[in-house]
Parts: sequence; structure tokens; C-alpha cells
Amino acid sequence: MLVRVIAFYGLAFVLTIVLGGGQQAAGLSQETVILAQWGPGLAALAMLLLFRSDSHRITVFDRTVRASRYVLAALIPMGGALLVFAINRLTTCAPGLGGSMPIPWALLLWFPLGALGEELGWRGYLHKRLNAGVAGLASSLIVGPLWALWHVGMYQNGVLYLAFFVLLMVSYTVVIYALVADVGFNVLVASLFHLMINVTNLLFYSVINDARFILVSSLVWAGIALAMVLTRKTLFTAGRVTP
Repeated sequence: MLVRVIAFYGLAFVLTIVLGGGQQAAGLSQETVILAQWGPGLAALAMLLLFRSDSHRITVFDRTVRASRYVLAALIPMGGALLVFAINRLTTCAPGLGGSMPIPWALLLWFPLGALGEELGWRGYLHKRLNAGVAGLASSLIVGPLWALWHVGMYQNGVLYLAFFVLLMVSYTVVIYALVADVGFNVLVASLFHLMINVTNLLFYSVINDARFILVSSLVWAGIALAMVLTRKTLFTAGRVTP
């Protein structure tokens, strides 16, 4: 298991660098497309070829998944964003919305593909692979930090920011696990959640790199994740989840 995790993570980093470098060389603006988001997805596909004996399958779509699951995947990020917005407005220690930084709405055209590229790797391969032998909470505490630290662009915001960013990504991971663990780690469900997170984050675009903002956001989502764990203890504490 450890070999698979290391191999996948190494491939994800290498392919992310290659894609990012290729985008820069081609002169493609990051306000319209972020090719590096497909690093994890391509790493997942490479793992399927390299370790075919694992018989690992990535579930992109399953018609048996109820529409309500997709609705939840879309509504939960919206609810989290509303809480973050409300707390930002009510407290004096957190920045509000707005500012002079332009919001790259053109990115909305890329967001669905970018979310799919990441979730093929993080949920379709890595989390599902870990789920074969690790309890849900433990696997989420592994995938979350790995997912967070893959975002190397966040390192420039300092250690404090990065610490809260890791907490935020672990919280996201816990919530996504609750949505996909019992439906075969359905990539489309995870991608919809990921997409809505990215869309709602555009509302906070001018303060997204502010440590005070990430503090509020990470604590709100940690609360949501804790609620998920407490209300679905069996899902998170049991071993392998069978859809």
C-alpha cells in the first residue's frame, strides 16, 4: 500500500510540473486554464497501467447513484461558503469580500475539467486505494495533507497560512469521503463538490491568500467535517466500505 501511495504522489508531482511547464511555454494564461490540475488524474491512469495486477477500477459515473447525492455534493459547498461569508461580515478580524483584484470568470469554463482531473487522482485512485485497508477517518487524514501539500503555490503565503490550508483540505476530504465512500468513490460526485468549492471561492478571490480568511474558512469547514464524522461514525471508523 505504501509503495502505491508514494508512486502515485511522485507521479502526480512530476506530471503537474510537466503540465505547468508546458502551459507556461505555450503562453497560456492561468486565468483561463490550469493544465496542472490534470497531474493527479494522469498519475492515476498511469498507476492503473503500472499496477494492473491490483485490478483497481476508477468509477467515474454510476447510474445507480441517486440524484440526491449530486444535489448534496453541490449544496454543501454553497452552504459552507455562506457560513464563511457570514462570519467574515460579522467579525472584525476577518477580511470582507471585494477588493481591486479582478475575478477571472473565464476560469469557469475550465473548472469542470480541472475538478475532474484532480478527482480522478485524489478520490478515484488514491482514496479508493487506501480504502481497501484503512478506515475512513484514517485514510482522510492521509489524503487530505497530501492533497494540500500538492498545492505548492500556497507555500508562498507562509507557514501559518499553510497550516490552516492543510486543515481546510483535510476537512474537505472528510466531507467528500462521506459523499463518495458508499458509492464506489464516484468521481463525478467528488468532481461536482470540487467544482462548487472552486466556484464559490471566486467570491473570495481578492482575499483568498489572506491568513485571516483561511483561518475562518478552515475552522468553518473543520466544524462541518466534525459534524460529518459524529453523525456517520460507522462510515468513518469501519474498515473497507462496500458500496
